[in-house]
Amino acid sequence: MVDRLERLVNLVIALRETRRPLTVDQINQRVAGYQGERDSAWRRMFERDKADLRALGIPLETEKLDRFDETLGYRIDPKDYDLSPIALDPTELTALALSVQLTGLADEAAPALDKLAVDANLVGEQRVQQRVPLELGMDAPNRAVLTDALLAKQRVRFAYRSVAQTATAATATTRLVEPHALLHWRGRWYLRGVDVDKAAERTFRLDRIDGEVRPTGDPGVVDVPDVPPDPAEVVPGATGEPIDAVVDADEATAWQVARRSSGAGVPAPDRDGAGVPAPDGGGAGSWRRFTIRTWDPDELIGWLLTLGPGVRLVGPDPVRNRLVEHLDQILAEPVPVAEHPSGAPS
Repeated sequence: MVDRLERLVNLVIALRETRRPLTVDQINQRVAGYQGERDSAWRRMFERDKADLRALGIPLETEKLDRFDETLGYRIDPKDYDLSPIALDPTELTALALSVQLTGLADEAAPALDKLAVDANLVGEQRVQQRVPLELGMDAPNRAVLTDALLAKQRVRFAYRSVAQTATAATATTRLVEPHALLHWRGRWYLRGVDVDKAAERTFRLDRIDGEVRPTGDPGVVDVPDVPPDPAEVVPGATGEPIDAVVDADEATAWQVARRSSGAGVPAPDRDGAGVPAPDGGGAGSWRRFTIRTWDPDELIGWLLTLGPGVRLVGPDPVRNRLVEHLDQILAEPVPVAEHPSGAPS
């Protein structure tokens, strides 16, 4: 059974989306909540629903089907019903983002704020193209092999780079691991298990594994815990001390940074103490400085890179150095060349 509110919503959607007026028969056949025998009770219900919609200010129109058909139908003209686009300038968007943050609903409101930015033409084609595509999906290399090893209770061997080895480009170390769980934490996959050579439990990031994971030994030899560990307790840095990162943002990007900041921000100074001019020639003071508290510097760096040239990471130095490492890796990767249908590079 469809309740009254759902029935009214279904009716509004049907009449808003139709190009030609819908007759009573068509409403009876197509709209959930109105199907059934068209007796006097049905007719009274429909008349009451029409009156309620009009009382709510919804422009429900009665029109002829066309100039050759005198039959009447019902329709809601989108031009009369839809709200006009909301145009907020960057300062207003930043204030709104900070206000939402105070409610504790910043994550839930993020899609709506993004939509407002698009409506305000603050996320144009050029800015989108400049973003670095570092969004991490739900999949990761070797996850299928590790899942099979977990199910088979079998050891695995792989080459792994720790944080220090990654930073210094040192040779990866071969690890023999008894897998206990695959964990997903803040956009990354981790393997939790026993490092056999060190006889201790360790957590390994899947994106730091070099090459392929190879199952080794007999199945059924690994004692897999019944309850997987909490990622917040075993992922490195998840329970560490928070880091306060200082980020400068231009006028068009400030609202996005403000969503995660611990304050309203201040005008960003340059070396002489004056406001930082915008890259497009804007006046001093168009950039603002924010402080963002994070427990995961890599996640913060990945997010900042998606914002493109509209942000600058000021500090602290260890986080800046990690950002430089990320950028060096991106610049070192070859850029694919698209081919023209004729076969020539475009």
